[in-house]
Formats: sequence, C-alpha cells, structure tokens
Amino acid sequence: MRKTLIQNARIFTPGQPSFRGWLLIEEKKIADFGENSALDPYIQNADEIIDAAGQNLLPGFIDIHTHGCLGCCTMDADPEKILKIASFHVTHGVTTYLPTTMTDTTEATVRAIRCVTEFVGKRGNFAKIPGVHLEGPFFNAAKCGAQDTANIRRATVEECRTFLDAGVIKRIAIAPEFPENLKAADLFREAGVSISAGHTNAVYADMAEALDHGFRSVTHLYNGMSSFTHREPGAAGAALALDAYSCEIICDNIHSHPAAQNIAWRCKGAEKIVLITDMIRPSGLPDGHYPQADGSEFIVSHNGTELRIPNGALAGSALTMERGLKNFTANAHATLEETWRCSSLNAAKLIGIDNETGSIEKGKLADLVLIDDEFIVKRTIIEGKTVYCK
Repeated sequence: MRKTLIQNARIFTPGQPSFRGWLLIEEKKIADFGENSALDPYIQNADEIIDAAGQNLLPGFIDIHTHGCLGCCTMDADPEKILKIASFHVTHGVTTYLPTTMTDTTEATVRAIRCVTEFVGKRGNFAKIPGVHLEGPFFNAAKCGAQDTANIRRATVEECRTFLDAGVIKRIAIAPEFPENLKAADLFREAGVSISAGHTNAVYADMAEALDHGFRSVTHLYNGMSSFTHREPGAAGAALALDAYSCEIICDNIHSHPAAQNIAWRCKGAEKIVLITDMIRPSGLPDGHYPQADGSEFIVSHNGTELRIPNGALAGSALTMERGLKNFTANAHATLEETWRCSSLNAAKLIGIDNETGSIEKGKLADLVLIDDEFIVKRTIIEGKTVYCK
C-alpha cells in the first residue's frame, strides 16, 4: 500500500482549530494526521514525502456551479472540451466540480447530460465529475440574466423524466413560483437531486413554500432573483432569513458587493455559504471579444475578471475558486479557519458526497489543496495523487 506523507503543513479540519502538523495518505484515503511531535514513525515508512513549507492544507475545492472556460462549455457536449475544463479546474485547486448547463432545448440539454455522465467515476489529472448541474430551463424570464429567454419554460413531468433518464443529475436550479415547477421539484427530490431556487421572481411566501418541495439552496445569491425590500423580502431576503437555505455566492466583487457578502456571512454563517465560480466559456482567456455557440458575443474585460454581453449585462464570471475564497474571507472579515468549509464541505453536503470528500477526516478520500497565505494554489491532490504542482 503506497504511503504519502505531507509534513510541515497548517491543517484545517472540522471541529478543531487548525494546527501545524502532518497528514498521511494510504493509497486514496486519509489514514491519519497529527501535530509535528508525533511525526517520526511515519517518516520511515513513507513512499513519498511532501514538504508543505508551512502552507495551508485544505480539502480540495468543490465547485458545484461552473459552465466552462478556455473557449469550452458544458453545452458543447464534447468529451474533449469537458476534459479541457476539468483539467483547468485542478490548476485552481478544484478536486470536484459539477459541469453546469444553460437554458436550451430539450435535445441540447440531453446531449450535455449524456456527455457529462460519461465522466462520472473516471480518474485522471483532472477534477472529478460526480454528475451534472442543470441551470434551467425551468426559470422565470423576468429574471433571465444571461439565460436564453426563448428557451425558458415551465416544467412538465415528461421533460423532467427525459432529463433524469439521460444520465446522472446531482443538482437543478428551478424558479419555485410556478406550480408546475414545484411538481418538478418533487420529482427531482424523489430522484435524490439537490434543488436550488434560481432565476426567480419569487416572493417570500413562495420561497417558504418551496422548502416543502425539497428546495435547500439558492443560485448565485442576489443575482437572478427578486431583491430584498422592507415590505417584501423577495427571494434574496428569504434566502438570508430562512435557516434551511444554503446560499451560493459569486465572490468576484462584481456580482456581489463586498458588503453584501458580509451581510450573507452574518446571516448564514460558516455552514450555509457555498462559494461558486459560475465560470463561462471565455473564462481564462485574455481580454477581448469571444463568440457564444449561437454566434453572439461575450466581452472579457478588466484583466480577464469581468464577462459581459454587448448590452452590458453580466454573463457569468471569470472567477476561480481560490480567488473567490480569498475575496470572501476578506469581505466577511473572517479567517480562513472560519471560511474554508465554504469552498468545499458545504458544497459536498449539498450534493450528498460529504461521506467521502469535502473535509480532512480519517477515512475520507485524500482530495486536498495546498495554498499559501496569498491563496495561491501550490498543489492539488485527488484521491492521493498529485495532479497539479506549481
């Protein structure tokens, strides 16, 4: 059994303060960890020793909402492009991600589901894919964002079953204010799919009712949803006020102001914030104009950090997970000790994979990321194997 020892790391685990110490990997799993004083017996038996040089050892990032990058998109339904996206993710510390669709026809969505499902269970020098995230098509056109209004529609049982039959769906975003969509949520809940309220004009009462139909999160808090007012809290206010909701946040400081991120932290705490990138096709490319699949344009500007369509509307992000964690930690006025789970464990719980990954615990898969104090990714490890090293 191959043994890898990581020493001289600052290790972050649930339920205890971070500490300077070591972690032992046996094959794919975390076998043990401890403080430096208990290190000596393991050095002699290790097949590989990694010196973390005092840097931060976290569970690998889990990005459950990301569409594409480097000119590639989930909706291309192309295995080579999915692999290219997954390979990009590991360079930014992501060990697991959900390829995310966009609102499109039934046929295009089915092709994407089938393509993504081919990667479930595959291992290599790329981020793991446990299934697909459907962002749409069952939305409210009034809050379409950059989604295609021509394909936004109410749910039907037949279409939902078509999607479920096509492959492995781990998550879906739905507008809960329509009765048809609530019936769809019941169907997806029975299939074990995590359900999120997204691109919605729901009022507070709609969001409260949605909890009875399995909704447990909101898609990119503050964006693509009805805003808070003091007389009608809307979807945003409901997400912050109702304890059952976890909140995705795009922490690029463009989609949500630093103060808005701080409010979310104060309302939801360390266990209900889920950091996402919402990356799209031009992410990772230089500033410029890039075509969408339909021939229309994305504009990448401000040193590759901001993506807009020609009318000026934001269209996804160019954020990476390590930058999102850095921004959020600063904006929450918190410490990495408090926020690390927002980049991993909370997402793992939301999609039901926390029994095997998402935190540094004995017996869990050795999905790890090593970052320095500036949040720069130095090493990514998936199931005990280094897949990226800077």
